[in-house]
This record gives sequence, C-alpha cells and structure tokens, in this order.
Amino acid sequence: MNLPSSSRCASNFWSDAEGSFVARDDLIQIQGKVVEALAGGHFRVENDQGHSFLARISGRLRRFHIKVVPGDRVTIAVSPYDLSHGFIVYRSS
Repeated sequence: MNLPSSSRCASNFWSDAEGSFVARDDLIQIQGKVVEALAGGHFRVENDQGHSFLARISGRLRRFHIKVVPGDRVTIAVSPYDLSHGFIVYRSS
C-alpha cells in the first residue's frame, strides 16, 4: 500500500479500490441523480448520459447527518482509475 508523503495532509487523499492513495484534486466530479438506496450508506447514482455508479456517502455528509434519498441530485467524486465507484460529496436536493 502506498502511503502519502509526509509533506501532504492525509485528509487530502482518498484510498481507491486497489488500496493506493489518490489526491482529492485528481478526482473527477460528476453530477447525477440517486436512483436506489442500498445498505450501509451506499447508493446507485445515474448521471444524465445514463451511466450508473455505485457511490457511498463521504465522511463530511455522514458527520453532519445529511440525508440522501432516491430522487436527490448529487455530486459524486470518482477516481480516474475506477470510474464505476465513487463517493457523494454534495447533495443538491
């Protein structure tokens, strides 16, 4: 597992599916609509072009008890290495 260098804060990194760390600046932001709520804070999100993503709630939304329900417009951050998974970083409504 590659750990981030000590010169950068660990909160600026996100561990992707392979276990390697990706800088938060390198993540792709995608707008979509929550289609289905799954167990454990996971959601099925579909963007305007019809692509489907498995997204989980980010720590900040979980910390402040932001509720996400099917039908909400959300912004998800997706790693450039795995475009099928991401996490929800913003809920529009």
